[in-house]
Amino acid sequence: MVRVFGLAAGAALTALLSFGQNPSVSKNTPSVGVFLDFDSVPGSVPMDLMKKEVNQILKPSGVTLDWRLASENHGDEVFSGLVVLKLKGKCKVEGWSDARTGLLPGEERTLGATKVVDGRVLPFTEVRCDEVKRALAYLRPEASQRERQKAFGIALGRVVAHEIYHILARTTGHAAHGLAKASESLEDLVNAGSMGFKEEDSRAIRKGFLPQ
Repeated sequence: MVRVFGLAAGAALTALLSFGQNPSVSKNTPSVGVFLDFDSVPGSVPMDLMKKEVNQILKPSGVTLDWRLASENHGDEVFSGLVVLKLKGKCKVEGWSDARTGLLPGEERTLGATKVVDGRVLPFTEVRCDEVKRALAYLRPEASQRERQKAFGIALGRVVAHEIYHILARTTGHAAHGLAKASESLEDLVNAGSMGFKEEDSRAIRKGFLPQ
């Protein structure tokens, strides 16, 4: 098992109001603006697959996601909720070594972290692409470039979905089962089977849009 997900104490670096959050917008079908920022140019195929995976995981909660680049934000769009997602490292599989010998039994690694201040979950999260790519070590050795891109995109999407769960459900807690657990195995992240939230976690996300 690895410690896939985390929460990080610290102050937000960007003013939330500049992204135009308005909880009253589209209450029946909340629209969440997800603003992406990268350390370097990402691979287009993994990013498309990541978005598709996150959209599918969040669908049972009744939430729709609008993906944007943070650099293109002009503060003129209004959403029911906001997520500012920093993807750190090199978010592409080209030139990546599986580093199979670097995986130790019981080793814990944090793949994603969302900011928390005074117990309050902020809409700022980061996911570490280079750490997520370690999951590719569980693919068959002869896996093609396309298969590696697909596995990376799915794994990335599952980590991102977990962090978005913390933000939208406004909780620092974790579930005992499902994608809202505190940790998952790297192997499960690239598993071809579906992985999602339990119904109670989807309800928690919907509840997060109700007036506080």
